[in-house]
Amino acid sequence: MKPELSALREPPRISLVVPAFNEEGSIDTLDGEIHGVMAELGLSYELIWVDDGSTDDTASRMAASAEAGDHVRLVRLGRNMGKSEAYTRGFKAARGDLIITLDADLQDDPSEIPRLLEHLDTGFDLVVGRKMGRMGNEPRKAVVSRPFNFMLRKLFGLDLHDTNSGFRVMRREVAQSLNLYGDLYRFIPQISHLNGMLVTELGVTHRKRVHGRSKYGASRFWTGFLDLFTVAFLGLFVKKPLHFFASFGAIFAVLGGGLEVYVLVQKITGSTFQQHVAAIIIGAMLLILSVQLFMSGILADMLAAQRRMLEDLQRKSE
Repeated sequence: MKPELSALREPPRISLVVPAFNEEGSIDTLDGEIHGVMAELGLSYELIWVDDGSTDDTASRMAASAEAGDHVRLVRLGRNMGKSEAYTRGFKAARGDLIITLDADLQDDPSEIPRLLEHLDTGFDLVVGRKMGRMGNEPRKAVVSRPFNFMLRKLFGLDLHDTNSGFRVMRREVAQSLNLYGDLYRFIPQISHLNGMLVTELGVTHRKRVHGRSKYGASRFWTGFLDLFTVAFLGLFVKKPLHFFASFGAIFAVLGGGLEVYVLVQKITGSTFQQHVAAIIIGAMLLILSVQLFMSGILADMLAAQRRMLEDLQRKSE
């Protein structure tokens, strides 16, 4: 039997990484579509299936695909570890100069791959496939994702309308620069942008789901918000943490100071402090909190500076 990760003699030009969890009804069809499109392109490639701990027949169908083709490989996770880990394992196994990711549910159309590759060749490092017609296929998810994508555009300054699309073409350097965990796979474009990569999008066909069911529930919106906070903080403020802490500290200082001034004005105009005890206490707490945030920012800035010094020393020693 062929081993799961048999070594290829020559690195292929393209690696296709396809993660899947319980998508047994789609694997055979997607396998045929991918091979058909890649044969027309005439470029060397490898197909890397990543089974994310499926409990149905997904793994055996992937294994059959790997047995049938020398350029098909299979990575299996012992349990369902999430898409970030699936991508990480797939990227680690990939040998191509260009890496393509697409979902295994047949909603991503492999016939769009040539267009994505052409757009990448115009000077970009990562091209995200924007799902066109999604409103008709998944209206609930499309409506919810719009304000989320709008917030991402404003926060990161990256003009993407479908940041969570799993249909992407990227250069190998982009995949190697990613450190994915939790649900950070949703923010691959933003993380790549923060790493200095050139990122854009291209409208692609989005098909209706035929087999299985969506793995995204309401809880994903909350976890997505938390991961957005993580990406924003680590990407935008990790090198200047004082800016982050001082911004919140200034807000609390203004609120707390405003309350104390209000109480003082009321005292001057004839009121007693006893009438505004709550405002006095809340104002004092906000002022104390603002000082703590400023001090936390200063300490974080000192740690960040020390880290930069250590990194500089390490680079010099190399």
